Amino acid sequence: MSTPIFLSAREAAAELGVQPATLYAYVSRGLISSVAGPGKKRRYDAADVRRLKGRKAAEDHAGSRPLTGDPVLETELTLIAENGPVYRGRLARDLAETSTLETVATLLWDSDKDPFADNVPLSPPALPSGLAALDRLMMALAAWPLQDRAAFTLAPRLLQIKGAALLRYGVAALLDQEPVAIPIHTQIANAYGASAAAKNLIRSALVLCADHELNTSAFAARCAASTRAPLHAALLSGLGAFAGPRHGVAPDRATAWLSQIKSETDIEIVLSDRLGRGEALPGFGHSIYQGRDPRADCLIDMLQRTENGHPFVDRLPALMAAANDLFDLPPNVDFALAAIQRTYDLPKDAGKVIFCAGRMTGWIAHALEQYAAHEKIRPRAAYVGERPG
Repeated sequence: MSTPIFLSAREAAAELGVQPATLYAYVSRGLISSVAGPGKKRRYDAADVRRLKGRKAAEDHAGSRPLTGDPVLETELTLIAENGPVYRGRLARDLAETSTLETVATLLWDSDKDPFADNVPLSPPALPSGLAALDRLMMALAAWPLQDRAAFTLAPRLLQIKGAALLRYGVAALLDQEPVAIPIHTQIANAYGASAAAKNLIRSALVLCADHELNTSAFAARCAASTRAPLHAALLSGLGAFAGPRHGVAPDRATAWLSQIKSETDIEIVLSDRLGRGEALPGFGHSIYQGRDPRADCLIDMLQRTENGHPFVDRLPALMAAANDLFDLPPNVDFALAAIQRTYDLPKDAGKVIFCAGRMTGWIAHALEQYAAHEKIRPRAAYVGERPG
């Protein structure tokens, strides 16, 4: 086995043709690994640097300019580190042990006072029957001005209170329930008739799903907030991006193929068939984490400790091993949400609802942070079409 080669920050940045800040962003996203070097300086894996350089060169040669990678704005909310998201300096995995979503909301929103205290829940209007959860939420958010005469306020003192009210209101719409002034994980568990063990897993999942830096839905919410759109409209923008199968609906896609596995003998058959048809394996792999998704590891570990002896949970090691052997991919948080849904026999859209309820907290945090900035988000495009003669 060859000895790994490590570069200094200056060498690695020069080879990639980027500024040191961009190099550090690549490290935080797991694209380049680093180790402690002499003094307080770190060293960077040359193989990772050259692999990333080759990928960027291939993209440039093909005329592709993917909207991923380089930092585009500053934030104090969330850092994506090797051991998972860090919320304002607090590791999300640690918070997931005991914290509620409301506690994490006050952290992400940088609240001096509890915005949920003395907050009377507002009920969504009567909505057409037959709507799916995300569609109910969309209609309820659009109707928010009917519930709150100060819906268009941008007063900093009021925005956190509005955020707390909108979060409870939105969760009620997702569940098709009346909003109540109890912890959100308790409201979700009660709506699903879930056990105490399931309620604790739901609580942890909400915390781990609260924010993930500048993901697509958070960026959409920030773009709306940068125009000074009201908070409910910023949430609608985030929800629109979230509603796609490559984002918020991903737990449903993992649930779909998981439903085909009834016994351990089904695992290799189902996964081999997908591989043979050239189909992806939803719930495995992540564009940010080149290794394992720490959020998934946290939830799966909790699930295995809590439900040791459950037939499905006992099959998880074999399932994850087969996914690694056939697809060379580890599980991500979408799979973990689908596994929780399957273990506790929750409704078919439960994983997606938990994901959305948690992520609304992050959208509010991004909107609040963006309201405090002076700039409107307006990136430029690289025009590659025809030009006038």
